[in-house]
Amino acid sequence: MKTLFTRIRTISPALYYCGLAHLALFVLMIIIAQFDHRQLMGINLWTKPVKFAISIAIYCLTWPLLLQYFPFERLKQRFVNYTVFAMAFEMLAIASQAARGQLSHYNTSGIYNALVFSTMGIVIVSQTLFAMYIGIRFFKVKAVQITPALLWAIRLGIIMAGFFALEGGIMASRLAHTVGAADGGPGIPFFNWSRIAGDLRIAHFMGLHALQIVPLFVVLTGVKNARPVIVFASVYFIMVSLLFVEAMLGRPLF
Repeated sequence: MKTLFTRIRTISPALYYCGLAHLALFVLMIIIAQFDHRQLMGINLWTKPVKFAISIAIYCLTWPLLLQYFPFERLKQRFVNYTVFAMAFEMLAIASQAARGQLSHYNTSGIYNALVFSTMGIVIVSQTLFAMYIGIRFFKVKAVQITPALLWAIRLGIIMAGFFALEGGIMASRLAHTVGAADGGPGIPFFNWSRIAGDLRIAHFMGLHALQIVPLFVVLTGVKNARPVIVFASVYFIMVSLLFVEAMLGRPLF
């Protein structure tokens, strides 16, 4: 693990320290939640910042392992810089709204809250599109340093993660993530995914983590050929798409 973190730091110090900072925030906000018992929609208001902190940490620490095979240095540095800015901005917006006792997402009650929500959307959508562009540019990379299997896993993992990240736009347009009930009803522990209605966050979450899951398939299976990766990614895409359809139909997964 120490070797892995050292490698990540060597490849991209900016993403490495951004990831570590969010890991520290993850721990800090768990501690804060033990003393601040205010609730929003039935859960501790620090639950969402905690979830986003660990998610952003994983995201930032994953990208260097992919970008080490990306030869376009100037484009890579621009992407790294913008990603650090976007993740920091989103975390600041979510945490500051929690501190104010306000929802960060789908909150249009007042000019300031609406401005925070809309600006978050602009920043994160632009970062997602940038990431998908990086995935497309990976199709110009040749399988020299890595196997065809890992190269295809990186390409498909990035594009799938971006595709399902954009599902957030559907939730934003509805100003809700629950279909068939109001947000904030009974949910599973920590994730709070609805147990009584459809929840668009499930497909969003599973799709986002294609960024890690598809390359991990190659690492864990040791496949060298691209075909098994393409099959696995296709099956994964179909499964996550079905989760989205089930949520849109208002059907709970749990």
